[in-house]
Amino acid sequence: MSYILAAGALVLTLLAPIILKKQIKKDGLKPFLKVLSIVLFVVFIFRFFSYVSNLNFKTLNVKSFSDRLTGFGKDWYKGLFAFLVEWLSVVAVLLIVIRPYFKNAHLDLITLILSAVYTVIALFSIQYGSFTFPSKLASYSYAIETGLLIGAAALNYYDYFTQKERKAIKGRKAWLNFALSMALCLIVALPVFTLDFFVGDLKMDASLAKNLNLIHRIIVYGAIIMPIVMYFALRNKPEDVRRIVLIYFSLAQMIIFCYYESFDQFVERPTSWPIHLCHMAMYLVPICLVFRAKKLFYFTYFINVFGALIAMLMPNYTSTSVISATVICYWVNHYTAFFMPLLLVALKLYDRPTKAQFKSSIFGFCFYFVFALVLNVILRAHGVQSDYFYIVGDHVVSTLGKWAENIYNIKLAFTIAGREYLLRPVYQVLFFIVYLGFGLLMWFIYEIFFQIADAHFDLLSRKKKIRQDKIALQAALNGRSIEEPMNKNAGVKLELKNFTKKYPSSNVFAVKDASFEVRGGEIFGFLGPNGAGKSTIIKSIVGIHPITGGSIEVCGYDCEKQPVQAKRLIGYVPDHYALYEKLTGRQYVNYIADIYGVSVEDRQQRIENHIKMFELEGAIDNPIKTYSHGMKQKITIMAALVHNPKIWILDEPLTGLDPNSIHQVKECMKKHAEEGNIVFFSSHIIDVVERICDRITIIRKGKIMAVKTLEEIERECTLEEFYLKTINAPYDQPEEKKEDGQATTKAQGGEAV
Repeated sequence: MSYILAAGALVLTLLAPIILKKQIKKDGLKPFLKVLSIVLFVVFIFRFFSYVSNLNFKTLNVKSFSDRLTGFGKDWYKGLFAFLVEWLSVVAVLLIVIRPYFKNAHLDLITLILSAVYTVIALFSIQYGSFTFPSKLASYSYAIETGLLIGAAALNYYDYFTQKERKAIKGRKAWLNFALSMALCLIVALPVFTLDFFVGDLKMDASLAKNLNLIHRIIVYGAIIMPIVMYFALRNKPEDVRRIVLIYFSLAQMIIFCYYESFDQFVERPTSWPIHLCHMAMYLVPICLVFRAKKLFYFTYFINVFGALIAMLMPNYTSTSVISATVICYWVNHYTAFFMPLLLVALKLYDRPTKAQFKSSIFGFCFYFVFALVLNVILRAHGVQSDYFYIVGDHVVSTLGKWAENIYNIKLAFTIAGREYLLRPVYQVLFFIVYLGFGLLMWFIYEIFFQIADAHFDLLSRKKKIRQDKIALQAALNGRSIEEPMNKNAGVKLELKNFTKKYPSSNVFAVKDASFEVRGGEIFGFLGPNGAGKSTIIKSIVGIHPITGGSIEVCGYDCEKQPVQAKRLIGYVPDHYALYEKLTGRQYVNYIADIYGVSVEDRQQRIENHIKMFELEGAIDNPIKTYSHGMKQKITIMAALVHNPKIWILDEPLTGLDPNSIHQVKECMKKHAEEGNIVFFSSHIIDVVERICDRITIIRKGKIMAVKTLEEIERECTLEEFYLKTINAPYDQPEEKKEDGQATTKAQGGEAV
């Protein structure tokens, strides 16, 4: 009968695409494979939980596997085939279930190869009678599963070889990654009884993995090292690859954790129910990954991780051997519950949690705690010694000492229908509060690690962008040196072309399509109200902020593609300076000169000239921390000019300076422009701008409203009047049609750019 069911399932699987020919022709085989994968997984789970592992381990449990080969003659292979089928069936089912939902060359080939290997091994194991089944239902369910699995493998082969666009694996590195991926697929799904099967005589005392001794510490260190290794292996992979790997890993760990569970045990032994938080995590993590269940994930993240860590530090199992299946199950369970939620956030498959999500997780934990407590009390009243979450038993208390036992012994008992229901209210309330407190503390610890991960991701993205920019730059330069400007005819010029900037945390553009240019010899004023986008543009020019759209050129160098070359030509005075205040003024300026590679002769001459100009003779060799605000501002200016930049950019340079210092800075700006350089500065002091600037631009709400010379403005009104008219003009300007049909936009009081 089993053979008939297996053959029937196989034939039905292969005939289904023929029966659904019209639908398959319209949508392709993938939708059918998705449905088939769900059916296969349901049948597999039913078979898996219908009976405890069926292998003949009791008859093969001798001193070593080599003894099995010699001591059992021709019967040794029955156990080996059974082991391989039990192992490979999990691998093949998971790969066939996952493959239709993703488009990945490695996944395709691994699925085809390992499902073929499983098919061959399964046929041999059936031929040689490697299995014993406790019931006909178990035998029949296995037969149906085998037929479906072999049929699904055949259809996956057909789907793969009929694809119009099939990605090939090219290069030695790609094939090495493929081989490593296939090996990891096999290793991750190894049954928990593997060590027992091959080295059953190696009885390592289970207490060696307790009490923070050497083996225990090594195991705990493994829980920290493994996710770090996985993170670095997956950090720069595409999101679908990260999701494939983690779905496969979590499902495989769930299945091998459940090897000795069955429906009968769930009915007969309530203590096997997956109500312990860590046990529950084995089911919750795959559900969160497959169904993208956010609320469930954040509950797992906040509540399970800390519980798993405590369980690893205070392991609770009764097995006598550290390599036994029950001990392996214990560590598989708590490893997964501990690092998988953290890894999912670190790899950005889930966002970092917010306070609102923490609050909802706490609410969920309250519900779980009350449920587990009530269930424990009821089951114990009926003679079942359950201890879900360790809130009624003395496991935690026994590790804490006498004071905890005194709290634990405070009881509240009541009798209903002849059964005694026992609560330990003080202990259980304190347990709840302390657990929540440590959960909150762990959240802050997680945040530190996630900040490190964020910085690492940012570094990777920047490195990737640098590589892409380098390739684009080499193409744009068309064989010219990278030290040459993109626009070799630009001369001394600062140019913004449709520059756009939007911050990741905002839905509004900070600057939108800003365009203007500044030529050598000009002092260019940059005006606008607070929050208009002045500092955003300045920080993007000097390379502090990345560019969202458009481009910025400094003397022909593209600031995005040639950042180092562009920065060499810029001197920057920020609105909030940050100096190394333990250095003297001279030491600090020399330090900046070293960065720019200024020769000793040039720097000494420039430093001495600026010392005289700014009247710093008596202070230049004193520590900067002794300087006034004005003196610090002058040191910042000296540092910005020590390499004689072609473009000198100042962001609110005159704020807080006395009249004499303002005069000195203005004279320095004029002198720098007279030498053919650009002086570009933002300011709120209209009078200063009016006296020294050649041209100005006005920005409002991220939009350039006007670019005009002072002469053009003064023909109509004062700069102050023009500025006020421009920033108060209607934001959406009407279009006026010219005679030639072209449309232009005019800002009130000035010409719009």
